[in-house]
Amino acid sequence: MNFLFSFLPEKYVYNAYSLVLTFLECQFCIFLFMLKHKKRKLFWLRFIGCVAAGIVLSVAISLVNSEITGKMALFARVLCYNAVSSLNLATLFLCYKESPSEIMLCWCSGMAVYQFSNKFYPFIQNLCGINDKESLSLFHPQGYAWYDWLIFFAVHLCSQIGLSLIFNRKDFINKDKDTTKYVVTASVTTMVFVNVVICIARVYENESMMLNLVVKVFTMGFGIAILIISKNIFLQNKQKQEMSIIRELWHQERLQFKSIKANIDFINSKCHDLKHVFAKFEDKMNSAEIEEIRQAMEFYDKTVKTGNDILDVVLCEKIVLCEKYDIVLSVLADGSKLDVLSASQMYSMFSNIIDNAITSLRKLEDKEKRIITLTVKNGADGIEIEEYNYFEGEISFANGLPQTQKEDKNKHGYGLKSMRYIAERHGGTLTVSADNNIFDVLVKLPYAASDTAKTTKTDTSRTPQRQT
Repeated sequence: MNFLFSFLPEKYVYNAYSLVLTFLECQFCIFLFMLKHKKRKLFWLRFIGCVAAGIVLSVAISLVNSEITGKMALFARVLCYNAVSSLNLATLFLCYKESPSEIMLCWCSGMAVYQFSNKFYPFIQNLCGINDKESLSLFHPQGYAWYDWLIFFAVHLCSQIGLSLIFNRKDFINKDKDTTKYVVTASVTTMVFVNVVICIARVYENESMMLNLVVKVFTMGFGIAILIISKNIFLQNKQKQEMSIIRELWHQERLQFKSIKANIDFINSKCHDLKHVFAKFEDKMNSAEIEEIRQAMEFYDKTVKTGNDILDVVLCEKIVLCEKYDIVLSVLADGSKLDVLSASQMYSMFSNIIDNAITSLRKLEDKEKRIITLTVKNGADGIEIEEYNYFEGEISFANGLPQTQKEDKNKHGYGLKSMRYIAERHGGTLTVSADNNIFDVLVKLPYAASDTAKTTKTDTSRTPQRQT
């Protein structure tokens, strides 16, 4: 310590060493949460410059703090540690190109890890019956050996890196007023607690070993609480973003449904008129021409009757799409009880189910396996919607849903999330499985309150079969 600060009078050395070490350790803990974030140009030059400036300012602050004694000493100490925390935060803004909310949330997490690790080692010492004010060792009540320093730094590093791995986030938060409000509240709370409450507690922690332990446990608990709060702020922000995207998808699907229904109605009307015209001229055509025209009319005059007009529209649209990709859509559906869903929800549910299957089946080289089996049945406990199809390759799951294999993961993978949200909103469930190269989606919905008649049907087949 004397070697590092030999240029200072002895009475300033301890405060200088303490503040500089606090600044550097806090910066390291915060850095662990900023590893994946966007850096500004000349990052390392900026970072080294900020750290150097922080060290110099920490020494200068410690000199002022050392000169203040008496009743103002505690107030000066609080100001000193607030200044050091502000230096850490300023370094982030100068070195990273991220939103203020993202930077402040990482700062809160880093400060919480620092507070936990700073009390964890002396807490272990106290449990071993050693006064942390008298020894650095876990084994010697007085003094310490050279390896005690290694243990000291190892415990600190392990706790800091371990907590950062547990509470670090894979994604970033999005701009949102509520999130900003929560982040600011967490930041202010962290600043006040770390630099006011803990500074005051340190004055009294030496009065007894029990009080000393209480302060340490309280500080470590605060650190974990801030980490959990920071993680929850991120999760709420992510859920809000997902719901925003899902609502936008519903809006687009609602518009798409109206357009498709109008087109199908128009095509069916024209096909009906064309049949009458065709009947008048049928005797003037050869057999090949007649067959060609009939096939064309049958292709555009697809009619499906499930007992639900909305489901009929969806299936008519998807049958045409399946024909294009040489996919067989096999349907066994009783849609009489599907009124529990709104028109837009029903279109979104069945469109996503079939579109996901088509996307998967288009990759199969074996056309015999390009089959989509869709069943809608009224069971004893409610409506069961099930779709299964073949697939090839590996499917990874997270939170019970398969992960999108498309490169832009921010804009894809919300179809199944939308379906699960619709199901849960009506008190139902959605489960997805992928076993033995068969992908299975099962949605269970309770009946609407007005539905009293329930039909029970059985379906023993678990392998897609072509419709005959």
